[in-house]
Amino acid sequence: MNNIELLAPVGSFDALKAAVQNGANAVYLGGKDFSARASANNFDREELQEAVKYCHTRGVKLFVTVNTLIKQNEVEDFIEYIKFLYDIDIDAVIVQDIGMAMLIKRELPDFEIHASTQMAAHSLEDVEYLKSIGFDRVVLARELTVTEIKEICSKVKIDIEVFVHGALCVCYSGQCLMSSMIGNRSGNRGRCAQPCRQKYELIDIETDEVMENNGDYLLSPRDLNTIEEIGEVIDAGVLSLKIEGRMKRPEYVATVVSAYRQAADNYISTGKTGVTSEEMNELYTIFNRKFTKGYILGEKGIDIMNSEKPNNRGLYIGKVVDFNKKRKRLKIKLENTLKKGDGINLGGGTIGRIIKGNEISEIGFAGEIIELDFVGEARKNQEVFKTSDNSLIERVKSTFENDKELIKIPVYMRFKANLSKKPVLEISDTEGNIVSIECEKEAEKAMKVALSEEKVKTQLEKLGNTSYRVENIEIDIEDGISIPISLINKMRREAIEKLSESREKVIGRSLKSKEIKYYIEDKRPEHMEEEPKIRVKVKNIEQLKAIVDLDIDTIYYDNLYDFEEAKKIAYNNNKKIIYSAPRIMRNNDYKVFDKIIDNISEEDSVLVASWGEIKFFTENCGCGIRADWSLNAFNGESMNWLRSSGMESICISQEMNVSEIKESIKYTDAEIETVVYGYTPMMISEYCPMGVIVRDCKKDKRCAECRKDKYMLEDQKGNKFRLSQNEFCRTTIYNSEPTIMIENLEDVAETGVDFFRLDFTIENPIEIREITKAYIETTENDFELSDTAKNILNKNRNYTTAHFYKGVE
Repeated sequence: MNNIELLAPVGSFDALKAAVQNGANAVYLGGKDFSARASANNFDREELQEAVKYCHTRGVKLFVTVNTLIKQNEVEDFIEYIKFLYDIDIDAVIVQDIGMAMLIKRELPDFEIHASTQMAAHSLEDVEYLKSIGFDRVVLARELTVTEIKEICSKVKIDIEVFVHGALCVCYSGQCLMSSMIGNRSGNRGRCAQPCRQKYELIDIETDEVMENNGDYLLSPRDLNTIEEIGEVIDAGVLSLKIEGRMKRPEYVATVVSAYRQAADNYISTGKTGVTSEEMNELYTIFNRKFTKGYILGEKGIDIMNSEKPNNRGLYIGKVVDFNKKRKRLKIKLENTLKKGDGINLGGGTIGRIIKGNEISEIGFAGEIIELDFVGEARKNQEVFKTSDNSLIERVKSTFENDKELIKIPVYMRFKANLSKKPVLEISDTEGNIVSIECEKEAEKAMKVALSEEKVKTQLEKLGNTSYRVENIEIDIEDGISIPISLINKMRREAIEKLSESREKVIGRSLKSKEIKYYIEDKRPEHMEEEPKIRVKVKNIEQLKAIVDLDIDTIYYDNLYDFEEAKKIAYNNNKKIIYSAPRIMRNNDYKVFDKIIDNISEEDSVLVASWGEIKFFTENCGCGIRADWSLNAFNGESMNWLRSSGMESICISQEMNVSEIKESIKYTDAEIETVVYGYTPMMISEYCPMGVIVRDCKKDKRCAECRKDKYMLEDQKGNKFRLSQNEFCRTTIYNSEPTIMIENLEDVAETGVDFFRLDFTIENPIEIREITKAYIETTENDFELSDTAKNILNKNRNYTTAHFYKGVE
């Protein structure tokens, strides 16, 4: 428990200082390249080197985020960048792209790699699998509960990191395509435009009724705050407590890190967090979108979301009693403290004088009625929130401005001096670093006053505003000798400087001299240049029956409850059918696979959508494994690694354009699929808008209403996004327009893909049959549009070609 790590976000050098000086054990930050916060004020290479020195000298680890999907034409630059990070002694890199992670492991096996939350590790099976392929740490999905986390920590020996404070995504991280599909800004490439923070209406498709709600921001989560129950998280067995916020200012970092440092230390030493109301008020003031204790502590539904406001809310301080527009006076009944210099959510600017009757004051307290000079608009009973606290800002600024050293590393000194010999000073730390400095002159016989142990001790303890403090000094000096005090001081300074240089290095980096030349072999065999065949994915028996007699290569089927029946139907029509596993399978969810494993033999295959499913079906069925697009195969390295791991085929990422597909797949002999039709699943979420807005659902079972899939979200532009729920009550949000590539199949075929995949979801059986026939006919007719295909295009005036031509930034 004492090894608990507090991990802080860093978006600038001031934020770095704020994190370190307020008690972070580790920080994570992004460089200018390959970071999942592309709009953050990320660190250039020179700044990264300085950041390493600053952190390591003070006993703090530094992790760099390279947690985006990497395009094939970026791989060479990526590995050069990784080698730079390795050489400057970055402690670890946080990675999303599986191909890049395995490339790092291959070229720099002693470089620690962490599986980003973008890898959507949400089960024991996921974590076990990621450990088995070489990850040193896993950052768990934010949807997991402490019970699930505890099970994972108890059953697999790997470093586990969890988010404990900050913004939440409504979708499982790494599985969101909404920003990408709507505005071409991919969350998997660090450019999320946050469509979850926009306005939506929930509409009943059957009645066209707009469902009433308290706010418009139906997909906007609150901010996570676990500080009062941080002991539960610590007791789950995690190594690292992670604070979100690389986009936040240094004052935010200082405030949050300080509060969590105090709470964690209190819990470890006393069993209680000891969080005060003042600390909670400061966390509310510095930034919040309303707070939730999150999925991690058992909250869900309405307690996770804030539909009223998608940005900073502040600290509630009272209500408007009256507003006199002529006198420009605002009267407030306070329920919390307000001070001169603070900011409130009404108007803007900062508070000047605080008027209490006929007196002018600089502070108002809970229970008082005060007046403020106010220009703007306000109404009676309007809630007032404090959005900035001048005294808080000044206090936390003092922790990182002016280069004050609040965190001191203990050092141990040994000083030895004998007549006619050069004195020696040795300094060591608790991490095994030892440095020794020899004086430039020999000790001489004292002419008047001999050097005393006390005098030596006094000089050696003068560490001033360094990041060190003396824990113990051993002094061994011969009687009657003399050494100039200036030389003792010089030895101390040189020893401290040398110790700092030693502390900057990561022990065990054996490959700093290694030169890495990236090379990947063209592997696309000639037999893979045949025309692609058609594969189809369906969700139920009715959809299956609609296409089972058509000329298609394979059918994917994603309903395990009637898979046995589906398998019989497929076999009776001489069709290969493959079970398609869900994208999200939590610890207990794996039990449902008991219903299906008896129907999967070694001759069968399973289409897997998560890392843990690879492990589960390989071990329990011994069957073939195919990789779905949710595993984010985005470059040749990822495809090759998946192929070498036993994947029979790979459905590539839906965020690649045709030139990127062509460039990537020429380096792999894997069987490649790409989705050329379907309503793209843009989000998968534990949050159910229907369950919160339409009825008070406790998610204890999937009811008949949920099975109807009768609701949709409409944005301010009129785009309509259908919603559906799976058997685990997880909500999928589908794109408003289907991807239809039937006019452009030849372009896709020229990339070298082996299979066109049609993914059916909300379509009815008649539509499914017609669309499938259209794709078959067009493919067989040298990509000339058949009449059926033309009819499909006439019926679907509004459709998208997804990323096949635009790609993502």
